[in-house]
Amino acid sequence: MKNILFYGDYDCTTGFGNVSKELVNEFSKEKDFFITVFATNNHAKEPYNTAENIYVIPALSTREKGDTDLYSRKSLLKLLYNGSYSIVFCLNDIEVINQLDEHLRYVKNLRKKENKKSFKSLLYFPIDSEVRKQDLKVLSFLDEAVTYTDYGKSEVKRLIGTSASYKKLKVIPHAVSENYHKIKDFKSKLNNNKDSFLFGSINRNSVRKDYGTLLIAFSELKKQDDYKNCQLYLHCNPLDPFGINLYRLSQRLGLEVDKDIIFPEDFNENKGISESELNNIYNSFDCFITTTTAEGWGLTVHEAMMCETLVICPLHTSLTEVTNNGKVVLPIKKTSTTVYKDDLEKIRYKSDTDSVIDAMKLAFNMNSSDKAQKILEAKKFASKFKWKKTAEMFKKLIRKQIG
Repeated sequence: MKNILFYGDYDCTTGFGNVSKELVNEFSKEKDFFITVFATNNHAKEPYNTAENIYVIPALSTREKGDTDLYSRKSLLKLLYNGSYSIVFCLNDIEVINQLDEHLRYVKNLRKKENKKSFKSLLYFPIDSEVRKQDLKVLSFLDEAVTYTDYGKSEVKRLIGTSASYKKLKVIPHAVSENYHKIKDFKSKLNNNKDSFLFGSINRNSVRKDYGTLLIAFSELKKQDDYKNCQLYLHCNPLDPFGINLYRLSQRLGLEVDKDIIFPEDFNENKGISESELNNIYNSFDCFITTTTAEGWGLTVHEAMMCETLVICPLHTSLTEVTNNGKVVLPIKKTSTTVYKDDLEKIRYKSDTDSVIDAMKLAFNMNSSDKAQKILEAKKFASKFKWKKTAEMFKKLIRKQIG
């Protein structure tokens, strides 16, 4: 039996959590794999099984006393030291794993000195902005390093050239869940004005997603007579502590909740909703829009495409790549760089308000033939990315390392 320790978000509502679910489920189909998931952002109180060969250890409730780290990294190291794992598969930002570099080396060397079975290591990580060279040190320790996009790989190359660490770096793309699809003759329950044009966004209300720019642009759009019937649905917690107070901003902008702007009822960012319910929401939109300032992939963009919903998004970081250089979306053409507090001083890309308004006008006024063609091209492009194919690529890497 090949014992795999999977470290990352799992059974939760984050983007990482969605990726983990798809990969772990595919890995579990290998009958000689036993997967222990040390699950960050998981709020269960006790360990549990999701399949015969998947054992989930919720990091928050089981971590070592005194381990107050958001990522429970001290407890991860103890698992690696005490356990007998063939490989540790990490899914997280490289900056987070890089801080473990010397500790991973120490644990591995200590096990060797004590004649204990060694372990291989694999990291699957996004790049959503310019990285720092010092955050890439862990690459030399890893047996396998995989990033989501060619954009991510090029960012690493820019800093370390064609070194030995770079040469081991591979690109394996995300995919889109098969649960997202067009529902024929779907009747939306989101917009209370049947004649309205509904823009919608599905992102956490966090600083990086920049709902502020979207609301400002939408409020300016609504001031023009031709667009007074437009509505905006934001699938998020309007009072999320990681974002801004969207109720207060709406008031400042003269947007009336439940008339101009719509939020879900009793939203809980830790609980989330089913993919079936999300699929209904995507199908409710006349146009999906995001003014996110950075993405390592951008899962919601492809989910909207699979639901045959027109997409507006900026072209920066990974989004240029996952939209086929903007050919399958209505692009927000102008952005500017900025840096936010409590965001590790990462360089982000803020959408230009006028460019957002222009894209929304284009979506509203697009003739049915051009819109259908754009949607068809987008779905064809997104359909190429399948989790089974992505997981198979990882299985080959895992078996290359552990047999």
